[in-house]
Amino acid sequence: MNEYAFDAFISYSHRDLKWGKWLQRKLETFPIPKDMAKDGRNTSRFKVFRDQTDLAGTELGEALRKELSASRWLIVICSPASAASSWVNDEVLAFQEMDKANCIIPFIVDGEPESENPDLECYPPGLRNLDGRHMLGANVKEIGKDKAFLKLVSILLDVRFNRLVDREKQRRRRTALITGSILAAVSAVIIGLTLRNAVISKRNHELSYDIYVAALERGFQYGAELEDNLQAVDVNLLTASANEGNTDAILLLGSCWLNGWGCEKNEEEALRWYRKGAEAGDAKCMISLGNCLQFGHGTEENPEEAFSWYLRAAEAGDPYGMVTAGYAYEGGIGTETDPEKAFTWYNRAAEAGYDEGMMQTARCCRDGIGCEPDREKAFSWNLKLAELGNTDAMYNTALMYQHGYGTEENPEQAYAWYRKGAEAGDAKCAYFTGWCTENSYGTKDAALEWYRKAAELAESAGDDEVAKAAAGEAERLEKDGK
Repeated sequence: MNEYAFDAFISYSHRDLKWGKWLQRKLETFPIPKDMAKDGRNTSRFKVFRDQTDLAGTELGEALRKELSASRWLIVICSPASAASSWVNDEVLAFQEMDKANCIIPFIVDGEPESENPDLECYPPGLRNLDGRHMLGANVKEIGKDKAFLKLVSILLDVRFNRLVDREKQRRRRTALITGSILAAVSAVIIGLTLRNAVISKRNHELSYDIYVAALERGFQYGAELEDNLQAVDVNLLTASANEGNTDAILLLGSCWLNGWGCEKNEEEALRWYRKGAEAGDAKCMISLGNCLQFGHGTEENPEEAFSWYLRAAEAGDPYGMVTAGYAYEGGIGTETDPEKAFTWYNRAAEAGYDEGMMQTARCCRDGIGCEPDREKAFSWNLKLAELGNTDAMYNTALMYQHGYGTEENPEQAYAWYRKGAEAGDAKCAYFTGWCTENSYGTKDAALEWYRKAAELAESAGDDEVAKAAAGEAERLEKDGK
């Protein structure tokens, strides 16, 4: 069992208050995957101590030592301000005196560790010259805010950083898929609001026609900027329409409450609206409700009920519901693991023309998940998806052409798909476009340009491995005078 009251104690200079608040909020709202929880953890969230939050009006000296002792990890927000803070240094030294020096994590937000320039030094004296200590930390300036946070979480959970990044990518892909469905419904929602104006206005004279027209005009400007554009008046309009039974409005209204779009974030209210839409038979509300139940948004985690709603959405013919049911069967989320059923649902989504269904079906055919390995089918689905503009599929298709996997080796086609993916902004495709051009594989174009582009794209995407490799190849070619 965990002997500590807190997973982490955040130490920081009050000049870095915004970072302290941000990190505390991020940690306390991060859903810890059950398969990554250790030490008998019985909660799905981190317990975090931050002095300004928890010690208002108390005697700081004795209280802080007590809370430091009750914390498993010490996270030091490192910056030139914290390096100059005697308070931060005292907390670091106190943690070391408790024989927990190996549980100190630097989180660098500004400056440089152990710098020769005192104005740039970001480590307090107690952290300097601790062998290997900086290797356990995370640097926002080097890998970006989000990846630095995930690296910090990987240390707290003692899991591989790449495993956590892959998990987060999958979570974001699923979020993006449902968000895309929501965005596609926005115009229909706003138009629906206008058409319902005559009915609703009879019951609520405070809602005027002009407001609906303004909402209609703004609706076509929303795009992917709902967070910035939705306002309280829009939430009121959506509520009126949702109360009339408009399930498109219910779906968007639930997302407003879940994300704080045009209102204060309220996960319980989001859950209530998603459930109303799901019970009315809307498949996308079923999926959103399932996500809340699976990850504990507005309720306790309930993977079994989440699975039941995913399956209902799939059976209702929703392609994303089919893929989500496939995820659940493959990962054993709320049900017994069943690769064959997972493949069946992925394949049904693929046959319906859904891109994520094609991607998962191709993967299953390639790896023999729920079906016999079938290279030709894997290639066929990847090619079909690549032709729809999916850059991951472009990379896979090029790779298959290059190695003759599921098709005849074809250098020209391999290069053509690598280049298409590169021009669409994919870092891996840009890297291999450089390799093809250097080695005259399917082309005779200049390689240096593509290696540079690959490094630039990978850096923007936070893919450190590809960025480093591409930059190295570009540097080598420059030295060789090619």
